[in-house]
Amino acid sequence: MSRRRRVVTIALLLVLMAGFGVGVNRYLASRTRLTDAPAQSPTQVHVAPQLVLPGTVYFADNGGLFALHGTRVTQLRAQGGGWTQPVLLPNGGGLLAVKVTTNYYSDLYELSLNGTIEKQLSHDSSTRVTATDHGQDDWIYYPAVGPGNTLYFSYDYPKGDKRDLPQCCYQVDFSIWKTALGSTEIDRAAVRAAFNGAQNGISQVSWANYYTGGDVSPVPLLDGGLLYVDYETSSYLSTPIPGMGAGDEVSQIRMDPKPLYDVAGSSGTPLTQPADDCAQPALNPAQTEIAMICTPTVNGAASPIESDLVVASFDEQTGTIGPLHRLVTGTMAASPAWSGNGQDLIYEAPAAGNGYFQLWYVKGAASATPAEPKQVTTNLNLDGSAPAWSPS
Repeated sequence: MSRRRRVVTIALLLVLMAGFGVGVNRYLASRTRLTDAPAQSPTQVHVAPQLVLPGTVYFADNGGLFALHGTRVTQLRAQGGGWTQPVLLPNGGGLLAVKVTTNYYSDLYELSLNGTIEKQLSHDSSTRVTATDHGQDDWIYYPAVGPGNTLYFSYDYPKGDKRDLPQCCYQVDFSIWKTALGSTEIDRAAVRAAFNGAQNGISQVSWANYYTGGDVSPVPLLDGGLLYVDYETSSYLSTPIPGMGAGDEVSQIRMDPKPLYDVAGSSGTPLTQPADDCAQPALNPAQTEIAMICTPTVNGAASPIESDLVVASFDEQTGTIGPLHRLVTGTMAASPAWSGNGQDLIYEAPAAGNGYFQLWYVKGAASATPAEPKQVTTNLNLDGSAPAWSPS
């Protein structure tokens, strides 16, 4: 969603809007209307037996973390705690999750499957940095773990154009970084040292386009490569998009970025076109199919209130995807996740009537004849971050 799409964001994520570029706000889920009826606690919601999903779905709701297994939901972390973006560890034995603090910073944690905090992986509080050191607080989001337990994450450093320090350093444009999971403490000092050439186990993977929100949603590839989302303004586009204003952003899914500033080709290989405005990529376990969220064109312009769930084949060797198949249209779809067998999808979208984001299911999403979407939950207030779907 570009700057022209002003919609009501979920209350938990209002904290993020104070720091994020509009491009990143687009990823964070929104609902299309307000409602006076409060959402229920997930533990009060029972799923109908005919909609039971295989395995366990871990999701965030109103700052808490929950697990859906069978027809019941279990609380892992209490609501109001700022928890979001749960990610399964590769061995299935635990989770990563981001915790947003109301003092405008976030940190990454490792949790057990029952929600117990095992380790804090980053320290971004302003007590660790000073107001004169390029801004007070730091943000870490979009954790992902690839081969060899390599941890990828989006981090708001460097903060803008370092040649213009008075202007640069309170903006939040994410670049992607990596380190070995659990081996290095992540904070501003460590990331800055790595940026300046220190061999401390942290390395930069991409370089954000400034004033866009930057690079987010890393998806590790089996051979060590990387998919990610690159946000761009019109000044970065090789081909203008009709109706796109100078300050509007679009998103593009790319692979294998290079950590170079303002160098041709540093953004890697494009998989989608800027006019499709695609983000939130998810690969099936075999990494042969990609699900994503793309903006439809309505009356010759990008829709301000809709986003489509799209599936395409993916070929890592050629760096290409197949034709875009729009599975879900006419709503504001977000945050797809594949089943363990790579055939089915879950995603989040508003429910009719109250507009709260709910969990939805598409059986056979990778087949030639996918089933119609079915609503799995009711009266929740999902935060729009991608759920994690475990086969067990």
